[in-house]
Amino acid sequence: MKKNLLLFLLFTSLSYAQTKKEILVGEWEGTDMHGTKNKMIFTSDNFISMTINGEFIDGKNFIIRGGKNDGKKALLKYEIDESKVPVTLDAIAIAIEKGKEVEKGRILAILDFKSNNEIRINLGLNGTRATEFNEANEDSTILLKRI
Repeated sequence: MKKNLLLFLLFTSLSYAQTKKEILVGEWEGTDMHGTKNKMIFTSDNFISMTINGEFIDGKNFIIRGGKNDGKKALLKYEIDESKVPVTLDAIAIAIEKGKEVEKGRILAILDFKSNNEIRINLGLNGTRATEFNEANEDSTILLKRI
């Protein structure tokens, strides 16, 4: 009887373990090294809304301003790879062209889950992904807290 109870408790506790993606889903905010407030919203259907250079981008309904794609609708989605250390995240810019999704670029990031309510993220806005958190990349690292 005790053995069965122990197995039951172990099984049910494992079934409640959250994945990193499940922890990531929600609203987060933080301040970068330059004092700029940043907000990120991760949805369970892989959309990300975020502040880039002071502008908030709605991942599900983003209208491009300026350039050759001015006025066109775009999306911002994300992919997370929990098998890597540190965990990697790609924010994927997608244009809607003739009714189809066309990838236009990626912001490459790494994540450090400090707790369920605190994440460190390093954003590679120059097209490269950091391999670790260090002094050399602290300018592009933000500590996010769940709101």
